[in-house]
Amino acid sequence: MKVAVVGGGLAGLAAALELVDAGEEVTLYEARPTLGGAVQTLPEREGDPSPPPDNGQHIALGCFAEYLRFLDRVGESGSYLRKRLDLPVLDEDGRVATIRPSLTGVLRYGHLPLRDRTRLPLTLLRLRSAQSQPKESFGELLRRLGESEQSITCFWDVFIRPALNLPTDEVDAEAGLFTVRTALLGPRANSDLILPTKPLGWMHGDAAGRALGDRVRLEQRVESLDELDADAIVVAAPPAESARLLSESAPGLEDSPIVSVHLWFDRELLRQPLAALLGSDAHWVFDRGALTGHRPERGQYLTVVSSGVPELLEVRGRGLVETVAEQLTGRLGDAELLWSRVSREPYATIALRPGVQRPGVETSRPNVARAGTWTDTGWPATMESAVRSGRRAAQHILSGASAKVTV
Repeated sequence: MKVAVVGGGLAGLAAALELVDAGEEVTLYEARPTLGGAVQTLPEREGDPSPPPDNGQHIALGCFAEYLRFLDRVGESGSYLRKRLDLPVLDEDGRVATIRPSLTGVLRYGHLPLRDRTRLPLTLLRLRSAQSQPKESFGELLRRLGESEQSITCFWDVFIRPALNLPTDEVDAEAGLFTVRTALLGPRANSDLILPTKPLGWMHGDAAGRALGDRVRLEQRVESLDELDADAIVVAAPPAESARLLSESAPGLEDSPIVSVHLWFDRELLRQPLAALLGSDAHWVFDRGALTGHRPERGQYLTVVSSGVPELLEVRGRGLVETVAEQLTGRLGDAELLWSRVSREPYATIALRPGVQRPGVETSRPNVARAGTWTDTGWPATMESAVRSGRRAAQHILSGASAKVTV
């Protein structure tokens, strides 16, 4: 069976590999000159530290089973560091408290008063069976369970915001429940942080391209599905492009951006591989030099990530760099900035606000399946969701072909 895959992001790559492994004849079409979609390494510029920055510090969790299976399939199972969740959190005065997935870790989290810390284990227990109300945010649900404003700001938002790319008070309650139950209330290893040790483009798009070989057609935008010589098609494109190709109405999904600022300072500021900052545009900061094994000859190479803050898209690059650099040095110590670069992803994920409905794998055409992190996989819009959607689309195509043979 000839199968065309339209789109070379993680969803399309996962679909193509699944179909190849099933013995099908696959051709993948990607409009860009590189594979990987939203998971990219920026084009290298003169003066960049090594390795060149990514378009954001994408991290995964230990519960991302299909994503980790994807990395293994493309030969990159050794390209990440698996680290037990042990997250330093810095407040506005530079004081550090650590989030750990244990009862004692929660009770020692010093950014909350004792009454809030002692309430957290009870809330976590109640979240195992809590039911959301229609169009309720996760923040609203937490307040119903007795959580305080300070607890939501200083504890829950630290974890939920980077995981779902929206503040706790804006994200759908069911998405928040799923994330907490899967990552924090599941087996201990589910909360592990999966930190890439290679540039994202190398370990995703480039590696998958090698695995797929001459089945890939780069810089080929598909104008119509009818032009494809294929018995079946997987459309693994962003929402608007998918709707165009399928002659559907746009799904009406809102985008949520990610803005990253890459900074090289003349001295070490961060003593851990990563940390979160309270009350700052710099939600999480990563020691990129240490994580990739390429510490600069002097100073420290950091990547700062801001999740779900659309107003930062409008801030000019220099102004954004100065703001973020000042927030870091204000908490971590004085340092001279040697180099900087900004990357903006306005369409990084969909915004999983209360009541959002996502389309599934099936389309109006029996031999065409839909894939993408934005589709309804049962998971939030993460790299895990992207890979799961691609595999699900491939399996849908394969099951349809099997049914025809049986008939």
